[in-house]
Parts: sequence; structure tokens; C-alpha cells
Amino acid sequence: MMKIFSDWEQVQFEEIVDLYDAVGWEAYTQNTESLKRAFEKSTYVLVALIDEQVVGVARSISDEVSIHYLQDILIHPDFQKKGIGRELLNLILERFKDVRTHMILTDDEEKQLKFYESLGYKNTKSLKNTPLNTFVMMKHLDLN
Repeated sequence: MMKIFSDWEQVQFEEIVDLYDAVGWEAYTQNTESLKRAFEKSTYVLVALIDEQVVGVARSISDEVSIHYLQDILIHPDFQKKGIGRELLNLILERFKDVRTHMILTDDEEKQLKFYESLGYKNTKSLKNTPLNTFVMMKHLDLN
């Protein structure tokens, strides 16, 4: 049975680091102290457990009025395609339901694009009625 809770400090942080490694997000785990600080500074975090194993995490940053940014949502590869990510994201969106703008920056992988689109997110590059642009700068990454 799956448990979802918002107090990420109920689990050993190493378990969260293991989850990031399992999905291939080593850029986050090269400095686990920085990752831990990011969790501490987050507005809202959800952790999903199955049989006491951390299988999912969703992490958000928000001013709780005008902007909500979904920073991370990751599901252990052995537990993907079971609705865990959708459930975490729905809970996050419910938590920030009164916030005007919801954003996420994601890779250009078809399965990710379809997942977020299925939950109502729109890719700014395909907007026609309300043209928007998203700009990004990333430290230590050539974005050309």
C-alpha cells in the first residue's frame, strides 16, 4: 500500500538521494548537501512510500499567490507507469489551486511532454492564442 506525506524529514535523506540516482539525476546528487538545502528551502514536498521504500518525490517552490514552480517530480523506474506521478502532481496542484501560474521546466522527451499535457500544462512553444516565451539560464550548462 502506498503512503504519501509532506514531511520529507520522516525518511532518511539518503533514500531520497538514492531515488535521484535511480532515475539518472546525478547532477543533483553530486553535492548532496546542496540537494538537501534545496529540499529545506522548498515550499512543499511530497514523498511516496511503498513498503517503506521511497518510490516518488515531488518538490515545489511558490509565493502561494502568483507563481507555483514544480521543481522536481520523480518516480523510481521500477514503479513508473503505475499512477504515482499523476497522484503526486494532482496533490501538488490541489495544494496550489489558488495560485495563478503553474510552471515546470522539463526535458524534451515525448513521455514527459505527454504526461504534463495530460494534466493541463501547455508547452509555450506551441501556444497560438496567448503567445508566451519562457527564458532560462542554467549555471554550468551551455544552452545553445
